[in-house]
Amino acid sequence: MTKTISNVMMRKIGLGVVAGGLAIGAGSGYAADFGVTADVQNTLEVTVVAPMSLGSLFVNATDGTGIGTLVLNPDGSFTPGETDQVITSLGGQTAAQASVATDQNFIVNVPTAAFDASTWANPADISGLAGAVEVRLGGTTGDPNVARLYLANFTVGDITDGVESGGPAVPGAPVTIDPDFGATAVTFGIGAEVFTDDSGTRTQYETGTYEGTFEVTAEF
Repeated sequence: MTKTISNVMMRKIGLGVVAGGLAIGAGSGYAADFGVTADVQNTLEVTVVAPMSLGSLFVNATDGTGIGTLVLNPDGSFTPGETDQVITSLGGQTAAQASVATDQNFIVNVPTAAFDASTWANPADISGLAGAVEVRLGGTTGDPNVARLYLANFTVGDITDGVESGGPAVPGAPVTIDPDFGATAVTFGIGAEVFTDDSGTRTQYETGTYEGTFEVTAEF
């Protein structure tokens, strides 16, 4: 006996095929590629509020058998250091001052050269110290035979609108600063220890202006 499919059944089959086709088609689409950009900084901007000035100094000739030092504190005051050679402040000194515009904790990096003046033993302990900052008569183009001053043991302090986080750092070490609540910028002082020339070859200081530069950076 032959069975026939009614018109009603055919319509149901047709609708099922269409519905199945719609279900399959609903899962397809087009991929979209998105670009990505980022502006990266690895340092914060350090603004110079005031340069460092050692003021007026009286410095005797040196013979390479010792050193004299003065410690310039971040608040601008001088503390006596080693006295094997004569170096005396006649006043007018100021610590360097800098500011960083941020409301987040940040790290200040100063020159890392460090030396305990009380352990001086040999000529060129200071003049040969890696990273020590030279302060020369007439700057870098001045007379190379004139005795120099050297800076090492840099410190950060005298902080406005922030505090040093984690306790005082040793000279030359990075310093973490925590801005006060609501502060958008922090100002701080930078000091260093000033050393006389112990090269044993440049023995005489001359009257004039001695100049040098050093770098300070900040980062998160």
